Amino acid sequence: MTLENYVKLIDQSLRSHVEQNLHLEQFILTYRDPKLDSHLDTWIDMAIKLNVTVLGIYPFFLRSYSLPDVIYAAKKLTKLWLSRCKFEFDINATHIRFCCLEDLYLHHVHISDAQLQRVINRSPFIRTLNLLACQGINKLQVFGLVHLENLIVELCKLDSVIVQAPNLQYFRYTECTDHPCEISILDGYNTLQTLALTGASITDQQFRDVSYKFPNISELNLARCYKLKYIEIQSEKLMNFTLAGLQSLEEVTIEAPNLLKFNFNGDKMPFSSMDPSSLETARLNFFSPSTVRSKFGDVDSSWYTNLHHFVRKFNYSKGLMLVIFCRKTKHVLIYENSTEIVIPPSHDVEIFIAPIPRVESIIGTLMFNYPKMMSILPCTHSKALQVLSGLKGCTQKQKCGKECPFNTEFSHRYRKLEEVISCTGTSEEGMTSIWYSWLKSTSLIDQVTNFMLKWKV
Repeated sequence: MTLENYVKLIDQSLRSHVEQNLHLEQFILTYRDPKLDSHLDTWIDMAIKLNVTVLGIYPFFLRSYSLPDVIYAAKKLTKLWLSRCKFEFDINATHIRFCCLEDLYLHHVHISDAQLQRVINRSPFIRTLNLLACQGINKLQVFGLVHLENLIVELCKLDSVIVQAPNLQYFRYTECTDHPCEISILDGYNTLQTLALTGASITDQQFRDVSYKFPNISELNLARCYKLKYIEIQSEKLMNFTLAGLQSLEEVTIEAPNLLKFNFNGDKMPFSSMDPSSLETARLNFFSPSTVRSKFGDVDSSWYTNLHHFVRKFNYSKGLMLVIFCRKTKHVLIYENSTEIVIPPSHDVEIFIAPIPRVESIIGTLMFNYPKMMSILPCTHSKALQVLSGLKGCTQKQKCGKECPFNTEFSHRYRKLEEVISCTGTSEEGMTSIWYSWLKSTSLIDQVTNFMLKWKV
């Protein structure tokens, strides 16, 4: 469709609504041609006259669209989503009527501190405030928003964030690199349930204060908070805990009897004293330190021993399985029967501990790493063997009578899955690999069922 016809289509649709005095529920515009800016003022004006409740503007180019003053008269607006827009209103002369606004999303917008403060003050019913990579603001002060439940602030280069919101339930903050920000949450002590901090300049003592002030946090995500060295948590409410890229972290002491989900990403093992018996799922992603070049078989003995002890402490009687992906060799080891656990001697491993019925989705996730072999220690009525046998049939174009759970092409970037081969003897291709040599050195060799996966480039 040409630009001229596109403009005519929108014009005619909006004018028809105006002539018939119809209500417009949503007006969301995504566009790439800057020439549409000259029409946007008129379209927004008509949409507001139609009492639009959801308004979204998403220009896909670097230059910002200057918002017309008429937008501030949208008294029926409940959701406002703006990307790459610029606020230019006079805070002393413009009357803002966002009396119904509940969700405000500002992504890559240009707005001053005073303008943002005025918008917040004139939007008493906001429930969700989302700021991403906004320019022109140095501080965020949120006061008096008794309905605010969700606050997301990411990559805005702020010097300070001060929040007083008695019903705040969700707070996520992502700090810009080399731009520390002081964060103060002055309320919501009993309502805050999710706290996610990425890159935050938070110290051990500040984190202890947060843990004490917000006892009802059920989900805690900490990523790239490089000042944290010792984390102490005592919580009966915490159910979901994530640690990622905390390079300075030395030790985690946690007492959380109701913790169900734990995720970790890093090169150390600071949580070895943790009791994982309550966990239902865990994902542990380990990488070799950047200063170390290790081969398969080269692991720090202390780290390796702690990892062994930790994974053995899970309550596998609840129907949990253990899945280990070794990045060095691109091999997968699946324990449905966890009576005897041996960890591959590699620092570069990704470990999943999850209910056995989830094996299908975990295998699907690992397929994007192009694994060369999957070794399974099956249980009775093995789900993993069913999945691999089904995948084998699919690559052979056999019809199994039901929809395949996988995209058997697996054409991710440059490769696709070509063949799945059951390996039962040492003459099979791949049986001389370093992975198989390691398997033969363990007691697992007589228990595993191996499948080779061939990928076509």
